[in-house]
Amino acid sequence: MNNLVVSLWAAPRRWRYAAILVLLLVAYGLGRASLAAPPSPTGVAQWWPAAAAAVLAMCVARGRERAVVAILVTVVTVAANLGGGRPLPVALGFGLANALEAWVFSAIVARRDEPARLDTVRDVLRFTIAVLCGAVAIGLVAASTVTLFEGASFGQVLLAAIPSHAFAVFVLVPLALVRRSQARAERRLELLIQVGAMMLVLGVVYGPGRSLPISFLILPLLTWAAFRFGIRIVAWEVCGTAMVASGLTSLGIGYFSAAQSGATGTSGPYVQIFLVTFASSMLLLAAELAQRDDVLSREREVVQALRELNRQKDDFVSSVSHELRTPITSILGFAEELEDTTLDADQARFTRVIVRNSHRLAQLVEDLLDLSKMSTHTDTGQDEAVDLAALVAECVEEQAPQAHAAGVSLTAEFGAGPFDVRSSASDLRRVLTNLVSNAVKFTPPHGQVWVGCTTDTDGMLLTVSDNGVGIPPQDIERVFDRFFRSASAELLAGTGLGLPLTKGLVDRLGGTIDLQSDGHTGTHVTVALPRVSPLRSGTTTETDSPSTTTRM
Repeated sequence: MNNLVVSLWAAPRRWRYAAILVLLLVAYGLGRASLAAPPSPTGVAQWWPAAAAAVLAMCVARGRERAVVAILVTVVTVAANLGGGRPLPVALGFGLANALEAWVFSAIVARRDEPARLDTVRDVLRFTIAVLCGAVAIGLVAASTVTLFEGASFGQVLLAAIPSHAFAVFVLVPLALVRRSQARAERRLELLIQVGAMMLVLGVVYGPGRSLPISFLILPLLTWAAFRFGIRIVAWEVCGTAMVASGLTSLGIGYFSAAQSGATGTSGPYVQIFLVTFASSMLLLAAELAQRDDVLSREREVVQALRELNRQKDDFVSSVSHELRTPITSILGFAEELEDTTLDADQARFTRVIVRNSHRLAQLVEDLLDLSKMSTHTDTGQDEAVDLAALVAECVEEQAPQAHAAGVSLTAEFGAGPFDVRSSASDLRRVLTNLVSNAVKFTPPHGQVWVGCTTDTDGMLLTVSDNGVGIPPQDIERVFDRFFRSASAELLAGTGLGLPLTKGLVDRLGGTIDLQSDGHTGTHVTVALPRVSPLRSGTTTETDSPSTTTRM
């Protein structure tokens, strides 16, 4: 939500002008009230909250309107000072000084085409610089005016005017520059407790008879507010703290009072400097935390959007794959029927090409469907008793023709058994088939592929090794990403789905997969499987006692 200044800055012209008029009237009233208070020895009001109203009026104005508002601030300030009994030359000097302060502040925090804000650390730093520059500007002009026309000490007036105006702007203006937001329902009780603790500590710190400098006790509570409730609550609590501290100090109560400090007439600037330091620190902390929360919130939104896009992509892939399955099955069926008929040499060659590529398309569709099911956590397989050694032997036997055609030696090696597991036979078969066919594909003629099965302390180890082209080390981390193909695989046919699908199946079985390669002397893949895979419900069964381990 926008802050008050942004809302007024963006409002229709008549509403903006009305707001500026109200702020100028408030500045006049606050100026008269400040002059009605007991005067300070320097001749400067101990506190000038009218500066905050003038600054806000300038921030609400847009473009060339600020020049008009600066003139009106001068008129209003002169009128307030004349009404308070000050001579005309002094009133004119103070009017120009207040207009200069408002102009300097707005020039720093509010750009010509952008309103003032107090949302980020950068905004708070800019605001702090604007407050200090504006306070110094009015201090110099006011001190010169009083020194020239009333013979006061330039240094004393300067040191009284700067804290007075900086304190007013720093305490009041942030209330209109922080974003409006609603407290979280689950933190309302905590907020009430925190506010109660704040009031109690303020009573202890600034209460009667306090001679020790224990004002630092409010720091933990303001830090609590910064971490839990945001910059808006911090701004309000800083304002409340400033009102209590300055009010009690002006009444001669508390450590900063003249009676305790022993320096009559200087207690006001002391507490103002102290509270401005507190306010700037707390606003910076709250802005940093708010900025961090905004970043985290945007990150969560981006993550959620990416998840939704991923879900839509999976739905699209699944839908398209289902639609492709039927025509591909028809093409493959009729092509196989053609193979059984009497064909001449060219027709037989064409038919074999159709059948071979139809099989590739059918396998691609099945891989896409399997990946889609894994993304949606459906079709988790069926747990059953599986003889892993027999499954490895069957896989080697099935892949033997492919290996023979490629001129690759394919062998199986077994350690000490038994190799009984409770898992999904279909998923295990897919894992073995993918790994072995990959190893055969990327091994050159006269190369070797070894498939091993051994027991491990925690379960079973399946290993598939080859002395083929290997995988470059820089690609190892990405080989399980969908559609990624390493540099060593660019010249061979493939889609980049085999290893991602294999990893998904292994994860579903409750195992882990590790791939090692130096990019030159082949690849070694190790799949570690539990003796009992996770069931559909997510529970597991007691595992058998581990048998003696024999590593290859």
